[in-house]
Order: sequence, then structure tokens, then C-alpha cells
Amino acid sequence: MFRFAIKNMLIKKIQIILIILSIVLSAGVGVLAYNVGEQVSDGISGTAGYYSAIIGPSGSATQLAMNTMYFTDEPLGTIPYTLVTELMQDTRVNEVIPFAMADSYNGSSVVGTTTGFLSSKTVGEGRLFDDHGEFEVVVGWSVAQMNELKVGDQLYTSHAAGDVHTQPLTVVGILEQSHTVYDNVVFTQLQTIWQVHDHGEEEHTEEEHEGEEEHDHSTHGMICAVLVKTKNPGYAMTLVNDYDGKVFSTADGESYSLQAIEPMATVRGVLEDTDNTKYIVFILCAIILLMNIIIISIITLLNMYHSAKEISLMRLIGISMKKINLLYLIQNSLIGLVSTVLAFGVSRVCLLFMGDYVASMGVVLNLATVYPMEWILLVAVFLISVLPTVVCTVLMSGRDGLAD
Repeated sequence: MFRFAIKNMLIKKIQIILIILSIVLSAGVGVLAYNVGEQVSDGISGTAGYYSAIIGPSGSATQLAMNTMYFTDEPLGTIPYTLVTELMQDTRVNEVIPFAMADSYNGSSVVGTTTGFLSSKTVGEGRLFDDHGEFEVVVGWSVAQMNELKVGDQLYTSHAAGDVHTQPLTVVGILEQSHTVYDNVVFTQLQTIWQVHDHGEEEHTEEEHEGEEEHDHSTHGMICAVLVKTKNPGYAMTLVNDYDGKVFSTADGESYSLQAIEPMATVRGVLEDTDNTKYIVFILCAIILLMNIIIISIITLLNMYHSAKEISLMRLIGISMKKINLLYLIQNSLIGLVSTVLAFGVSRVCLLFMGDYVASMGVVLNLATVYPMEWILLVAVFLISVLPTVVCTVLMSGRDGLAD
């Protein structure tokens, strides 16, 4: 019966290929949408919940959150490091982590911070950089793989295309693969960011602006943001209220307009947009699946109608109607099984190609991540693809004309 079902499918291969394609399209897109939506939500919310507040230059709250936690977008600007000193003395604060990002290395962002920023990460090779040292870097797993870096190697960062700094930085550690955006980043001491730029600007002034009035464009003492962990959640709200919109003045008379955000509250809008998109895709997939049920039902009916003589011949040689029904059930079960397997495979291939796009949101897609709901969706698609055959064969088997 199984071999006969295969032969029967090969005879009607065009119809079957069209059915498989329609099921793969609807099921594959549905599974892909769910997986991407969940990984993006997990990645964004997981990181956002790690900090109580973020303080930075005034501007877009979303840009501040995405830049400091997911290393996307450009920094909003700079604020003085003295703000860190002030926050360290705040009794509401448990930990203060400065953040600066101004350079890149072969397309990967270079972040200047402290080892506290990497406290949740594991070093696979070497060690973390020394907070009190200079010119040491810890690279993410993907950065090391793509650039064939190992502990002890030196690298050169750049401020812009073609503007490579002459100060070499030494790789002292490589992070374990975490399937997060940390895999794609180079981390160093805050002091290194300042020293590299100070050194570069001194050379720039001497070589290209000789004889002109010199101005102090040094980034020394400037950061892009401050990430704060408060002693309890209640303190986070009061801290944000105190610093949001505040004008921070330094001893030399410079003033900086600040903004303060609660990361989880800020990223909720991003997550809502992701969820809305996911639900729209689910609705479209449901419509396509409904069309698939109709198409499969019609094709099953037509196949059984055009196979009336063949079925009658099988009945004459003693094959029961139950076995004939089983033939069509096996046939459509194979179609459903092949379709769901291909749908899952297509979703994984699409995840691979979507990696760069989703990385712009600060999330690294892990192809090995499979959610239980994905299996439920695939099983549901399989059952839906077989259901019309069961219904049609039961109805058709009761017709005397078909049995004679």
C-alpha cells in the first residue's frame, strides 16, 4: 500500500508539488515569525532588565537604550565622566558603569568601559582587561573567529573609514560564544579610548594643522552614557526623575543636558512593534493555511472522483474500502510530513539570512534555538494537511457509486 501511494503521488507530482509549496510557505513563515519574535523579545528584554537606569545626553530615549545595551545606532553625544563620580556617591546606587563608543575594528564596535560591564560574560581564553591598565582589549567570540585573532595579537582601531589609529591594542582575552551581540564587539578600558584619541589628535594637529591655532578636542574625561544598578527597584524611578532633563555643570563651567531612562520601559515600545508584526504574520499564515485546507480537500475529492474506475477495480479484486481509504491517507500524510519538515528547514535557512538584519537591533539569532510552540505549530500544520483527506475519504466511502 505504501509503495502504491508513492507511485500514485509520482503520477500526480505537479499537483502534489503545488500543495507542498503552499504548506511550506504558510508553515515556514509562521514558524520563522514566531522564532524571530521570541528571540528578539528574549534578547532585548533580557539585557534591558539587567540595568535599573541609563543616563546619557538628551535626545532619543530609544537610541540611548539601543546604543548602550545593544551597541546599535550612533551615540547621542558625550557627557563628562564627573557624572560617574557623582553617582558613585549616591546612596541609592549599587553599581555605576561608564560607557563610551567611538571607534570600530573591521566593522565591529569598540566599547570603552569597566570589567563590571562584562560581569555576566565568561572569558573563554585569556583574561579580562585590567581596569587600571591601558591598550588591552577583550574581543567577542565572532570578532575573534572572523579576524582570526588569538590572545597576544595586536589590532588597530579606526575612528572612521580609512582613519586608523596608530596605537596598537593587545588582545588579552576572548569571550565565550554567547549568541548575543556581545559576540560582535571589542571591549577595552575607558582609559584606552581616551588615550587612543588623544594620541591620534596630537598627530593630526602636528601633521595637518601646523601653524593653526590649536583647540582642545580631546575626548579625555568624556563618556557616552552611564549604566546604573540601584539597590532596589523603587530607587530607579526616583533616580530617573532626578536626572531626566537635568542640566549637569562641570567645574570649568561647561553645561550638559541629560536624560535618564528606565531600560525596560523604553524597550517595551520596540517589543510591542515586534509583537504586532508577529501577529500580523500569524494572521496571514492562518489565511494561507485555510486556503490550503480548501485546496487539499478539492484535490482529494477530484483524485477520488477521477480514480473511480481504479477504485472499482481494486474493490473487484477484493481490496476493502478501508484499505483504499488508507491509501489516500498515507499519500496525504506523506505530503504533510514532507511539507512540515521542509517548512522547518526553510525557517532555519531564513534565520541564517536574517541574522545581519536582526543584529541591527542588537540581537544575535541562534539557529539552534527551537521553542516548544514551533513544534506545536508544525504538528498542527501536519494534522491540518491530513484532516481533509480523512473527511473526504469517510464521505466518499459511503457512496454506493464509488464502491461498485
